[in-house]
Amino acid sequence: MRTVPIAVVIPTYNRGLAVCSVLSKIYACDPNPAEIIVHVDLADGLVEEKLRGRFPGVRVLTSSARLGPGGGRHRCLSACTSTYAVSLDDDSFPIDPDFFSGIEQLFAEHPRAGILAARIWHRGESIPARTKSVTPAQSFVGCGHAVRLTAYRQVRGYLPRPIAYGMEESDLGLQLLAAGWQILEVGDLRVFHDTEFGHRESPEITAAGITNVGLCVFLHYPAVGWGWGIGRIAKIVAYCLRKKQFRGILAGLAQIPIDCYRNRKLRKPIRWRTLRAALALRRIPVG
Repeated sequence: MRTVPIAVVIPTYNRGLAVCSVLSKIYACDPNPAEIIVHVDLADGLVEEKLRGRFPGVRVLTSSARLGPGGGRHRCLSACTSTYAVSLDDDSFPIDPDFFSGIEQLFAEHPRAGILAARIWHRGESIPARTKSVTPAQSFVGCGHAVRLTAYRQVRGYLPRPIAYGMEESDLGLQLLAAGWQILEVGDLRVFHDTEFGHRESPEITAAGITNVGLCVFLHYPAVGWGWGIGRIAKIVAYCLRKKQFRGILAGLAQIPIDCYRNRKLRKPIRWRTLRAALALRRIPVG
């Protein structure tokens, strides 16, 4: 089987069977990626033993602490030897056998692209049509995108968060846009995310999502933009109220100043003009 100079990185937590299914689908692609790296959070030896037994070519990284999907992705991306990497979750996978074949060419055609965002869909949703569209975007989805590793290594990268909703992609996206890189959504890249969203309604996730938005605002927004940042926090609180996810709201708000203080050394405000352009970005065809 031929390969291309692309790595696949997958963070997982207590889902050995799921990640094995994803790996089987990756190896069914032609060409294959040159390397695959899986990060196992709170490793107990069972998942990594299963992976090494069934997929000896896969590199397995482990952590005794819970780093979350962003922390796991960061460790994998730091270990890559390829030029590009595709990020998946332990329940997401490409559906087109030639998924990896065009990524290198797309990055060559768009030299300022730091991220190529795939089209993502979930259970019960229609499969998006495969198109040749390439459109600029403000953010992307962690379970289905390709990253130029030279771009990733120019910025801080993912911040370890045990529960990363509201933080992971927004944080990295703003870092890359501030550094002059583009995020492009590519209609020719399609990834199925085999999940439902009922698990996101727990009080723990509600609280983490609110805290994460507040932390992201603190890390990136200049003082002149804090009004917009407060508006973002208000929107996620309003969303939780509409969904009747009441438990976790107060805990999430209370945790914001604590996490901001803990991460105060990472604060790196983006220029106001750059931030406004990023927040106002609309998907307009560029090629």
